[in-house]
This record gives sequence, structure tokens and C-alpha cells, in this order.
Amino acid sequence: MGRQAVSALAMSFLVLVSVLPLPGADQEAAGRIPLIYCTDLFHPPDDPDDWFDLATAFSIEELDIRGIVLDQGEKQLQRPGRIPIEQMMAITGKKLPFACGLPNKLKSPSDEGLEQPRQRAGVQEGVELIVSVLRKADAKVTIIAVGSLRDVCAAFNRDPELLREKVERLYVVAGHSGGGDEYNVQLDPHAYVGVMRSGLPIYWLPCFGKEPFVCKWGFRQGELLDSLAVKVQRYFAYGLMGVNPAKVDPLQALEEPVAGEVRDKIRAAERAMWSTPAFIDAAHRTTVKRDAQWRSVPSAGVKEADPLFRFVAAKVTVSDDGLTRFENIELNSSQPNMHLFRFEGTPDDYNRAMKEVLEGLLENLGR
Repeated sequence: MGRQAVSALAMSFLVLVSVLPLPGADQEAAGRIPLIYCTDLFHPPDDPDDWFDLATAFSIEELDIRGIVLDQGEKQLQRPGRIPIEQMMAITGKKLPFACGLPNKLKSPSDEGLEQPRQRAGVQEGVELIVSVLRKADAKVTIIAVGSLRDVCAAFNRDPELLREKVERLYVVAGHSGGGDEYNVQLDPHAYVGVMRSGLPIYWLPCFGKEPFVCKWGFRQGELLDSLAVKVQRYFAYGLMGVNPAKVDPLQALEEPVAGEVRDKIRAAERAMWSTPAFIDAAHRTTVKRDAQWRSVPSAGVKEADPLFRFVAAKVTVSDDGLTRFENIELNSSQPNMHLFRFEGTPDDYNRAMKEVLEGLLENLGR
């Protein structure tokens, strides 16, 4: 989610990994879901939930990640999100393209971002990656967008018909369902408004607002990290401690043990999360309780699912400054313009169950 000199490593981050081939129709035919993931992932992190989200995206085999767009291009120079991506690729053996997003706020909801500077390599490549993936895809593509939404909005403004034709679902993890300001919206209010009014098939996960229409949940890190593969634990330790890559190589860190005092500090911290339901739903999974443990499983063939969350049809009105009051949300509308997240049960029950679901998703990662 996201709330130091520029090194050669940081600068090289801005070059799109265009030499990596995009997966082709053979994978689409195999039933995997083509995915573009837009994230405000940084190192050191603004909010380490993004490191957990990246691991989640890599752990779900149904998701065929076609590209990752790293939000807020100028900030990526100083705090390159390429570091956790390269670590996760090393852990999993997966290779995929990623690119830096636009550096500046859009000037209006219809701004294409074409006037944003190119003096630093890569500042247009996030939008171009989105457009390229969609044009090459033989099937519709799902997008999960966390952060400013800037590159998604600019891509839509450059080629609205392409996105209308090729986007299967657009998960928007941002906003407030009760009229308040929200961090991701304030990163680029015009982008948020442009996306929310686009008419694309939006699945909205408000970060804050009126329960149960809010996707935030949390856990104590030690409850989950101890069960993960050793290299995955080291990946999280590197990010959660904000290790300086000039002093400790990110890939070498995956091979070295974590000091006991570092482990204790990490285990004791509380972690807020937002995006996990988007990855589960995008993968066409549902949640079930089996042998007293909550897990996510493929929806196909599940007769007695007990979903922890669902998306309900709604008509949502967004003001020019990106605010949505709950009275501007019409549930089960006959003319919905998006689907709205809601969790089931009490907040405490939802938190406990989602921790078990995430643990189940990550348990085989890196093994």
C-alpha cells in the first residue's frame, strides 16, 4: 500500500525488463488468469504490506503475472521496488517484466500523461507495459491496482476501447467508503476519479470506511512468518528491516541467516493488510474451513463454500475530489457500475480467518 542517494542500482531499476518474453496463448489455454499488478512497492517499504502482497501474487499458481507496474516513478529512484521483485523471482524461479510508473500527478481525470518528462529512463514505461500486455493478450486480462492508479488511468485515457475490450476485472484497492480522505486517493485524486468513473469492470476494495465494506485486516507478524520457508523469511526480514542494498546484496541476503534480535523485532510487529482478497478473488478462488483451518481453494467444484468476503453489485458515485459517502452507494442496484467488497462475520473473526488463509497461500512458496 504505501504511505538514500540515487545509486546505479536504483537507476537501472527504471529500465523495463523487455527482454523477458510475455507468456503466450499456451498458458492462457491452460486456464491461468493473465494479471497485471500495479503496486506502490518500495525498498525500504512505505508500508510492508506490499511485500506480503508481492509474495501472495507469486504464490498463487492460477495467476499468470504478465507485468508489474511500480507506482510513483520519481520515488522509485530513491526506493526501488525492483529489489523485492528480483528477490521473489530468485526464490520462485519465475521471470517476468516490470516497469516504472509515471512520476507526477495527472492534471485531470482525462489526462493521458503524455507530457510527463522522459529525461529519466523509464518514466513512461509503466503505462506502455499495461497497453502492451493488453494488446498482446489472447484472452482478457485482470488488473489489480494498489496505490495512485495513475498508470491505469493514463492507459485508459490513451486507449479506452482497448481497456474496455481486454480488461476482465479491475480490482481497485484504494478509497474510503464513508466520505473520508484516503492515502492512495490523495496520491493522485484525478487518477482515482478517472478510474472510478471509467465504466470498466471495477471490483472496489475500500481501504477504510463503513464496516463491513472495508478490506483492512491485520495480524501479528510472528503468527505467520515462523511457518514460512527459510528464504521467504529472509526476504521479509530484508524488507521489514529496510536493509541498505549498498551494504547487503539483496540476493545474497536470501542465503544468510537472520540474527536473533532482528527475528524477535520482526515477529513482535503488527501488520495491517488490505489487498489479499483481491488476489484470491482474481484467481477465481473461494475460502473454506477444513480441519479447523481456513484456506483458499479453487471455486470450481466447491459445493459448500463459506466465503469470508464477497463482492456485491453496487452503484457508486464519486465526487470530483475522490470522496464517496456511504449514502452515495446503492447496494444491489439494478444499474450497478461496479462491485463492492464486503467481509462476512465480525471483524475479529475475519482477521483470524484471513491470517490462516494467507498462511496457507504462502506455506509452499520457496519450498
